[in-house]
Amino acid sequence: MRFATRGPRPASDSLNPLAFSICIPAFHAERYLPATLASLRAQTRADWELIVIEDGTEDRTEEIVTEFGRQGRQPVTFFRHPENRGLPATRNTGIALARSTWIVLLDNDDLWMPDHLASLAACAERCPGAELIHAGSLLFDSESGRELEVRAPSPAVTAAYPRSLFLGTYCIQPSSVMLRKSLWTRVGGFDAHFRYAEDREMWMRCAQAGAAFAYTGENTCRYRKHPESLSTHASHMAMACALIFDRAAQWREIPPRLRRIHAAEGWLSVGRIVLRRDPRAARSHFARARFYRMSPRVLVYSAAALVLCLSRRLRLGPSR
Repeated sequence: MRFATRGPRPASDSLNPLAFSICIPAFHAERYLPATLASLRAQTRADWELIVIEDGTEDRTEEIVTEFGRQGRQPVTFFRHPENRGLPATRNTGIALARSTWIVLLDNDDLWMPDHLASLAACAERCPGAELIHAGSLLFDSESGRELEVRAPSPAVTAAYPRSLFLGTYCIQPSSVMLRKSLWTRVGGFDAHFRYAEDREMWMRCAQAGAAFAYTGENTCRYRKHPESLSTHASHMAMACALIFDRAAQWREIPPRLRRIHAAEGWLSVGRIVLRRDPRAARSHFARARFYRMSPRVLVYSAAALVLCLSRRLRLGPSR
């Protein structure tokens, strides 16, 4: 199935009385969570349940969630992992507890416009074949509140799906997403091995499983940018992206040459980042790049890693 198009909704597939299960993973969340919950309370749609999973931290999160639950009539569930398990596993715990057909993701520091849920529901009505629906996002600075950029797909980007998703030009923020719980089950949920770029890995796996995506056309999600953001860790992100391209190496809807080029470039990027610090690991990454594409750049960096390894061995001596 491709990008979802408009069409009549089958009578048996209407939104159930509890239309949305809102799943929030929480990690040291007390600073931003009150504002996030306030944006949920301000929604024009009130037919939702809230599930908050705290990932092994001990702060005021439970108190904040409990008070939030007292102030409204919607069901609110709080659960704490006894030890930190990471963002993907925390998302999975929340989704497993969800009772609705539709899962709506919301990170503990992001915000929604008041019509976010209504816009998602309207898109679901227009595009009955869609299994993953998302809005556009406004990136804003956490300290000043200043809007930094709009992250929303252009018509050309959506028309190029799924290639644009593979290339990374089709960017989807987790807090903008609503997906069917049946899709989450079918693909096996978020991969707990991915501590970085777990969202992109999930979207690509959903696309490879044949899920249709739909875009609301509205920028109703506000994505907070602050120094603690996971996306600031370049080396870990590069490794995650290389592994994602590894997993997409058999994606038949993407031209084989394109798959090989991006997989090779992914492993080349990882190797370049660690080359000076760990030339032995870099050699392994460059070897993986050569598996996909024997380009001159890969060969040059492979040779550089070998020279650094030999130089280090000579300095440290045979006993090392």
